[in-house]
Amino acid sequence: MSSCELCGRKPSVYDCVIEGTKMKVCEDCSRFGAVKGKSNVKVVVQEAKKPVSKGPEYLFVKGYGLMVKNARERLGLKQEDFAKNINEHKSLIHQVESEHIKPSIVFARKLERALHIKIVEEMKSEDEEAQKDSATRPGSRNRSEGLTFGDMITVKKK
Repeated sequence: MSSCELCGRKPSVYDCVIEGTKMKVCEDCSRFGAVKGKSNVKVVVQEAKKPVSKGPEYLFVKGYGLMVKNARERLGLKQEDFAKNINEHKSLIHQVESEHIKPSIVFARKLERALHIKIVEEMKSEDEEAQKDSATRPGSRNRSEGLTFGDMITVKKK
């Protein structure tokens, strides 16, 4: 599909003469000249697809900031000392402990390893759990596999 020859942002749907030059332009730019007709270009508007989650989703434990603070204090470390130990900024530790920010998953895992706590839980979707359950049952198969020839054949006994 060709874009507007004037602005270049939208698809061109009109044949228009602008200052003596015949151009294919969008609806907005057609006001700058004399419209000679509609282009034979079809504009197809496609709905945005929902983003597909490729990785697992995570949920922070309620009160994760206080958990981080208590674990750090149990080790007898000040924010500044702890930040140096894990090679991070003191301000970042403070913001996490006060729950002004949620740390990235990578940083949260780093805190978990350093403090021996659990502040992030992996969320499992219903589809994943159903697949896991069906995989653990012997002789069961996943419904998404569809029909097999064995499902359609009837055996005649003589």
